[in-house]
Amino acid sequence: MGVSGFYSYLFKKYPNIKSVCTEKNLADETKCHSLYLDLNHIIHKYAESNDKNQIIKDVIEHIDRLVRSIKPSQLLYIAMDGVAPKARMPHQRTKRFLKSKNIPDREVNRFETNEQHKLEKKTFDECNIKPGTEFMCQLSKCLRYFIRNRMHTEEDWRSVNVILSDANVPGEGEHKIINFIRQQRHQQNNTNGTFHVVYSSDSDLVLLGLLTHEPQMTVLCEVCANCEKIGYHAKDCNTNKSSSTPGSNTKTNYAVIHLPKLINNLKSQNYDSPVFLKNLERFVDDWVLICLLFGNDFLPKSHSIDFFDKSIITMDHLMDAYREALTKNNDYLTKNGTITKDCLLTLMEKVGGKDKDGKYRRPLYYEDKFRRPLYYKDKFGFNATDLNTFSNKVATDYVQGLYWVFQYYSKGPPSWNWYYPHHYAPLAYDFSNVKNLDLKFDPPGEPVRPFEQMMATFSPKNVDYLPLAWQPIMTEEIFDISKFYPTEFVVDPNGKERSSQYVVLIPFIDKETLSTALKDFTSKLTPEEEKRNRLDYDSLFIHSSHSIHQQFRKSSDANKKPIITEENPVQLQDISDCKLVGHGWTDDTGDI
Repeated sequence: MGVSGFYSYLFKKYPNIKSVCTEKNLADETKCHSLYLDLNHIIHKYAESNDKNQIIKDVIEHIDRLVRSIKPSQLLYIAMDGVAPKARMPHQRTKRFLKSKNIPDREVNRFETNEQHKLEKKTFDECNIKPGTEFMCQLSKCLRYFIRNRMHTEEDWRSVNVILSDANVPGEGEHKIINFIRQQRHQQNNTNGTFHVVYSSDSDLVLLGLLTHEPQMTVLCEVCANCEKIGYHAKDCNTNKSSSTPGSNTKTNYAVIHLPKLINNLKSQNYDSPVFLKNLERFVDDWVLICLLFGNDFLPKSHSIDFFDKSIITMDHLMDAYREALTKNNDYLTKNGTITKDCLLTLMEKVGGKDKDGKYRRPLYYEDKFRRPLYYKDKFGFNATDLNTFSNKVATDYVQGLYWVFQYYSKGPPSWNWYYPHHYAPLAYDFSNVKNLDLKFDPPGEPVRPFEQMMATFSPKNVDYLPLAWQPIMTEEIFDISKFYPTEFVVDPNGKERSSQYVVLIPFIDKETLSTALKDFTSKLTPEEEKRNRLDYDSLFIHSSHSIHQQFRKSSDANKKPIITEENPVQLQDISDCKLVGHGWTDDTGDI
């Protein structure tokens, strides 16, 4: 999903960063050494019919067309969403519980024809597109066969290294892509000449791409055939035009977002101001941090900040606050991809100051001193007398969350277990009161397994996706954690028109409580379920003519058993012509 409204703001502000082309012209628009596919974006495009085999076929054909059109010369990296950090799970859980209620948008009459079309046609349950499901396991098997087949039958594939990071590899797809790029950049010095193309509809990719500081990177996504916007497929478009059917003969246009042009725009419009300290990379990192205040997938959106609503805080106001913070601290907000605490607190003080004078406030909750208590009573159930202490705690949690999100974007999750423990954001007014900020998280922890993520994010209506032995844990009251899976709950529209933005008031699930409840049930999994529930590594596919393959072939004993194992891996950077950094070993399928 990413930052709400970000693409609309970006293309209105900087129209020259985007070009539009057809599939035939992709190679001309995108010089490409390394192509990265955020595969869940492609899966969702075809996830309409209940014919799972057809969906897999359509996904693979889409990959094939992209590779033929873009022609990567060095690397193809295919990333599926694996398990996410705990901070992402409340958002996923909200989505699943909302789906279980079938709550219509407030705009349902406006889009009635299109909504009826979607309800009549859509039978594929998107719960299938989660780590640990039979569908994702089957898709991974088919992709492995497809990759091997192409390497044996098509010349263009033989010189390209192919990496598959399937749903058993932890991490969200777009973050696995960026982490890979970041690792290659940090561990070798020859990536500056690499042209990267990342295919995804998620607006996060622009911010993530900027944080890599790779000089040649573009983000590629489809243009909606209905409204000509990007960020979603035509089948999900809320316009009255009849949406095109995936796989039809409708010509697909692609938007190419040129990150170097965006950086040049940011530099020319902001960076030349005397207040800036002339370190472009740090300025770009700061700008990404400011964008995260407009929304992300880990913190609830603030009522006080919006790209387009000029009655509240906009980007212009935040940039004013940023300049004031720079002047006061004589330093940037970030350094080497890490937030400087004092500078962040100064920024939030300035942001809160924009809300204090009443100029940038929505009518509800803001017009007089009595309405701030009303907000915290209405949204948080606060009834005590010490409002300042309570609101300061909420604001502090939110700013800590902002730090977590930025670190996740720039370096990876500082903690797999942290999450924001409230359903709503504080008022921007209260950011100015945050003084003491603890930026130390609990031990980083580790990813949960796929079935545990299902338990943390699915509603009781999705129980059939769980292993049979686990299903009673969610539905039967004799188990302590059944209270986390209510069938009746409050849904707050929270001033939004679209139901996907509503707030679901259900309890948060604590990881330790969940892990304890599941401890005695792990042994009840079948061998097939254990395989779907494992955590795995990326798979590297290479043609037999490649020097890497020759190296692995030589590393076998007289009985043809590989001596390069997980316990005794080979360093890829030690292999000539590899152009990859990391370590690898062969598995029981022969993949590296």
